[in-house]
Amino acid sequence: MDAKKIIAGGFIGGIALLIVNFVISALIMLIAPYDALALGGMRPAGDPLVLFFFAYPFILSFAAAIVFDLVKDALQGPPGSKGTAFGAMLILIYTIPSVFITVTSMDYPTGFYLEDLLFGIVGFPLIGTIYAMIWEHL
Repeated sequence: MDAKKIIAGGFIGGIALLIVNFVISALIMLIAPYDALALGGMRPAGDPLVLFFFAYPFILSFAAAIVFDLVKDALQGPPGSKGTAFGAMLILIYTIPSVFITVTSMDYPTGFYLEDLLFGIVGFPLIGTIYAMIWEHL
């Protein structure tokens, strides 16, 4: 494992996912608004643990960077293609099952489901491409 590349990918990918999350959330609020803090099971806004919500993109990115390091040699083509393929794999193994389980088991607003779906569709190919470029050039 290349710790330097994993750390770089984790941080840069985390920042990218955080930005994607904010942009997609803003777009969803224009077309299918909802209040995430009003959903059942959510912590109150004043709970200090809610701040760790902003760590999620980084936790996800570091985990994905480790997986990318493990599978990078199996990916074919130039860095952009490798990154997109890795992003597509994340969509298949994470986004689709996650959206499926929430749609079929939780009565949340439509915007919630759309936000999760778009986050994966946009964010995962993006971080895959970021990782592929880091592994190629760092």
